[in-house]
Amino acid sequence: MRGRKPYIPTEEHRKMVQSLTGLGITEDDICKMINNPQTGNPISPKTLRKHYRNELDTGNIVVNSKVAQSLYKKATGDGIGSVAAAIFWLKVRAGWKEKREELDRPSDLLNDPDPDV
Repeated sequence: MRGRKPYIPTEEHRKMVQSLTGLGITEDDICKMINNPQTGNPISPKTLRKHYRNELDTGNIVVNSKVAQSLYKKATGDGIGSVAAAIFWLKVRAGWKEKREELDRPSDLLNDPDPDV
C-alpha cells in the first residue's frame, strides 16, 4: 500500500514561519500561508508544529533581539531620538524611574496656588 509522501519543509518556509511567529501571527494564520505540495492545501496546525517546532519556539527571540539591537544603537548614538531611546532603555532595563511629587490629599489640587501641574 502506497501512502502519501511525507511533507518536507523548505528553507524559505522555515524563515517565513520564524518571522511570522516573531511578529505575533497565530499558528492558524501561518498555516494558511504554507501549502502542502502533496495536497495543494494549507498545512495543518499539527504539521506546522511537527516540522517547524524550532522556528515557532525562536521567532519571538529573534525579533526581540533585532529590536533590542536597533534600540541600543539608537540609545548609544547621536541624533534625533537618541535621548528618548536612552531614557526608555534605562527605564526598562536599568529600573530608572521618574521622580513624582506626591500630594497629601486630592483636595490639594484644588487649593494649589500654582496650577502648572
